[in-house]
Amino acid sequence: MSEPVLRADAQRNRDQIVTAATSLFVDVGPDVALETVAREAGVGIGTLYRRFPDREALLRAVLQDALEGLLADMRSARDHEHTAWDALVGALGWSHRLRVVLTLTGAVTAAESADLAHHAGLVQVRDELVELVDELVVAAQREKSLRGDVATGDVVLLMAAVSRGLPRGTTNAANAYTRAHALVLDALRAPAATPLPGVPTRVGDLPL
Repeated sequence: MSEPVLRADAQRNRDQIVTAATSLFVDVGPDVALETVAREAGVGIGTLYRRFPDREALLRAVLQDALEGLLADMRSARDHEHTAWDALVGALGWSHRLRVVLTLTGAVTAAESADLAHHAGLVQVRDELVELVDELVVAAQREKSLRGDVATGDVVLLMAAVSRGLPRGTTNAANAYTRAHALVLDALRAPAATPLPGVPTRVGDLPL
């Protein structure tokens, strides 16, 4: 069931709360006081609780917005780039939304993670993201720009690993992230310099 359409002022409050929560959850942690989130958003704590009855609901909204934005960015790369490789690079490149998703999914407790993993809205967007990456992987291998001895699971695993948080205090973090992504993408490009050991990692091998 879709969420009801909010009045303009209610939508503005909702967006301000989610924006503030996104920043604080990533920079401070998902256990930051909700009073701090409300203050940063410029709303009262009562307004926050009317829209988000508990921390899990707010965390879910933050992740939902980030995932939907990430999916839109990846679809745009697929639809506007001239080659499958360029589309794959555009889809997997570093972004703030990717940082939000990976940071928060890595920081929540086991119980919260289990609840989020089974939330229908999040599962649907996550599955669409994986399907899109798979589509681009297959297309790039067909045009022989992506090495043929990898599978979508390898690509997802590599990009998730390199996108995890840098050590706190890293100078010019955006530059470090961008370079790490570029190095991984370069290793994925055909022709491969060195054959890989073992067998390709499939998406089904990962605990998504």
